[in-house]
Amino acid sequence: MTEKELFEARQALVQTWLREKDYDGVLLSRSDNFAMATGGKRNYIWTYGDLGANALFVPREGVSMFVGDTIEKPRVMDEELDVLGCEALGYLWYDRSPAQIVAEAFSGNFVSDDGSLGQNVHGELAVLRALLTPAEMDKYRALGRLAAEAMTATLAGITAGGAEADIAAALIAEGAKRRCQVPVALVAADGRINKYRHPLPTVGPLCGGGLEEVRVKGYVMVVGCFLREGLVVSLTRFKRVGALPEGIADAYNRVCGVDALMQEASMPGRSLGDVFAVCQNAYKSLGFPENEWHNHHQGGATGYAGRTCKGVPGSDFPVLDTHWPAKLREHFGMDIPFGSAFAWNPSGVGVKSEDTFLLLPDGTREIVSRTPSLPAVDLAAVLGRDTEAVKSGMAE
Repeated sequence: MTEKELFEARQALVQTWLREKDYDGVLLSRSDNFAMATGGKRNYIWTYGDLGANALFVPREGVSMFVGDTIEKPRVMDEELDVLGCEALGYLWYDRSPAQIVAEAFSGNFVSDDGSLGQNVHGELAVLRALLTPAEMDKYRALGRLAAEAMTATLAGITAGGAEADIAAALIAEGAKRRCQVPVALVAADGRINKYRHPLPTVGPLCGGGLEEVRVKGYVMVVGCFLREGLVVSLTRFKRVGALPEGIADAYNRVCGVDALMQEASMPGRSLGDVFAVCQNAYKSLGFPENEWHNHHQGGATGYAGRTCKGVPGSDFPVLDTHWPAKLREHFGMDIPFGSAFAWNPSGVGVKSEDTFLLLPDGTREIVSRTPSLPAVDLAAVLGRDTEAVKSGMAE
């Protein structure tokens, strides 16, 4: 599938959604939706926000259009959208907004992903962000290898006394060497792993006093989300550099068992709510407090977002959607074998497990974030039976 063919498939998918919802067009300003609709193109400048610096207008019929100012138009059209055959609606940088331009140029029942034009439909687009063509699954495989390499290289450089902030900086640098952004780089050492499920690395204040930077004594948790061409691979790994607290090694193996059971439950025909029910039972059966899942979200579907949809009790979000691919066939005659991707992340006090895997159309699961150079968890011993799931143990 060429770059343009991928774009045509993504545009047709969005236009199928517009037709079925009876909308005349959608304005996509968020960087995740812009990437989803273009096959991985970039509309952002500021990397720490959801909204891009320009937008894509996808009409119910016809060609998609860049909508942006005189600053963004040259680069985005030259380097991102010209090759895809998009048209452009430009305006002076101080004069308008994308929503105003579309409203002035066209009339119809329009919606947007940020509420700037009609109804905010960002949540409704989640299922489209989760659907992956074969070309995008190939991208995921490549991104997974890069993410695993970056994580492994970071772990190799960790020694006793290393600062959390330096470890995070190394993770970001290793990602950048591989042309990946690392929008999430969480690091916690020792006692902070017990206390915080989203541990930003400790950084001393600019003018002295306040929080002291934490350094590794016994073990460290490193969490990374790697972004390239709109797709995200997430993984968590641990390294031991000294003595582990009592019970941590066993708890780590057991939380990996929870992850394995969630992976196994991620099958076509099921919902995220179905997988979440397995998660709840797994915590209890593997010796964690029954309500351990209250302390952190458990991950979910990924794709064109860190999580396109988190798993929650009773969710009817499909593990592998078949509705929109069928509608795409009906409206455009495109028969594409879509897959999806997941990153579950069960956790307990002082432990966590996280990998990203593909779910292929035939139900095959393929972990893309494997780190085979690390020791492997004996999941058969944890679960009391064989499993196809694979989990990395702590680096040493």
